[in-house]
Amino acid sequence: MNKKSVILFDIDYTLFDTEAFKKSQLTKYIAYDEVHEVLTELKKIAVLGIFSEGELNFQTTKLKKSKLQKYFKEEHVHIVPDKLVEIKRVLDGYKNKKIFFVDDKLTILRDANTVLPSIFAIWLKRGIYAMNQKKIANFKPNAVVANLREVAIIMNSKL
Repeated sequence: MNKKSVILFDIDYTLFDTEAFKKSQLTKYIAYDEVHEVLTELKKIAVLGIFSEGELNFQTTKLKKSKLQKYFKEEHVHIVPDKLVEIKRVLDGYKNKKIFFVDDKLTILRDANTVLPSIFAIWLKRGIYAMNQKKIANFKPNAVVANLREVAIIMNSKL
């Protein structure tokens, strides 16, 4: 495994099917169809981490109940109340590694790229935020994908 490479994932609309969760009145904790298969594959070639925004216990519950927690070591799980406030602190911990960051919010990817220009920003264009996102002047993610299978293809070509 290439210990120098880390893939950070947002949780909602990236790994966790937030739409299904909302439609079930917050009772159905599931990952998107391809997620378990892809994370199993990606774990062989890189360290997997979480960089997500929200209430810690609630986000952790989503990871546990959707059986996603097993893919991530605790030291690489960063669940913060506000990503913009914490982005520099979190990314500074990965300065000497090759970082790939998968998020559904283009604005967060832009901010990550500003803090750490070497980051490989992957916009997962799924969910309410991604579908309503307008282009951002002077920023283009390194890749735009519709699901995690495409992330696996990118990772296998980059590592």
